[in-house]
Amino acid sequence: MSFTAKKNILNFLSVVCLISWVLFIYFYFFHFQNSAPTKPNPETGQIYEVNNHGYLFYLTKDQKTEAFVPLFIAIACLAIVAVLEWRWKVYRRIYVEPPKRFP
Repeated sequence: MSFTAKKNILNFLSVVCLISWVLFIYFYFFHFQNSAPTKPNPETGQIYEVNNHGYLFYLTKDQKTEAFVPLFIAIACLAIVAVLEWRWKVYRRIYVEPPKRFP
């Protein structure tokens, strides 16, 4: 596999990791905060507490799971990028090792 292909794979996985992390923050703290009740509601199943800097709201188990899926994707992508970078050393070649000059 070429150096450029390896670099593109790592860049793609890094972007997916970043987007997933932002989606987790958005879903968990902002999206559901505007529609969830501030007191537990056992009739609808919204009994799982979320504390956003002192603002309490409650989600259903499905909503909480839906909010955490992007977090798991971000962690998985980060782990894959770390392992691939350890094996391929793409960014090390770009940023650490000086380019070889021919006379």
